[in-house]
Order: sequence, then structure tokens, then C-alpha cells
Amino acid sequence: MARWLALGVLGCIAAPACSDAFGIDDVLGIWNTQSINGYSVPGTVVYEGDSYDTQYVDWAFYDGGRCTLTQRVDGVTDTYDECDYTVNLEQETVSIVLLSEMWDGSVEEDSMTLTDPQDVVWILRKQ
Repeated sequence: MARWLALGVLGCIAAPACSDAFGIDDVLGIWNTQSINGYSVPGTVVYEGDSYDTQYVDWAFYDGGRCTLTQRVDGVTDTYDECDYTVNLEQETVSIVLLSEMWDGSVEEDSMTLTDPQDVVWILRKQ
């Protein structure tokens, strides 16, 4: 039995599939918003009672805790760089401060779920 356990441990060391520990690399990169409050992006998004023609909302997470949000809504492109984030490796969560507002999130493989200060759920997909 000890031999089988040792083989299992060695197999896990050798196989990339066994190294599924959550890390900062799981957050770094560009993330495209797929939906906001259940509304598909691109498309018409209803947010706090108003409708917006949303072409894209992209998030970029950089090493060192900085992030940006770039969006094209109603034909206007804006970039917000007043954005910082922290990663809680133990809980596999992300906390974002965007324009002085706190967002909470979790990452599972190439999908991130964010909840904004109005409790609206955003679903992002990693590029």
C-alpha cells in the first residue's frame, strides 16, 4: 500500500493536472466581461433601471496589485485605472477597489465571478 501511495505522489508531482493550487497567475491577465446581472455582453445591459448598449467591458490585472477597466458603452470608450486588487490565496478570492468602491470575486479556472457594490454579479472570462 505504501508503494501505491508513493506512486500516486510521484504521479502528481510529474503531472501538471495535479498542480491545481490557486495562485496569483490565475488572476493576472485580461478578462472579458461575459455578462452583467444576467445580461450578455456585448448587448443591452440593464443596470440600476437604465439600459446601456454595452460593446465590451475588459478588466486587466497586472502584477503588483494594479488593475484597469476599459469599456465601450453607448458608443463611448472609457478607461479607469484607479483600480487595485488583492488575492486571498487561502480562500481563492479576489478583492478589488475600483474608484474607491469594493468589489468581491472568486476565480475558477478561466472564469471570474465579481459582485459589485450594488450586489450585481459580473461574469468574466480570461482571454
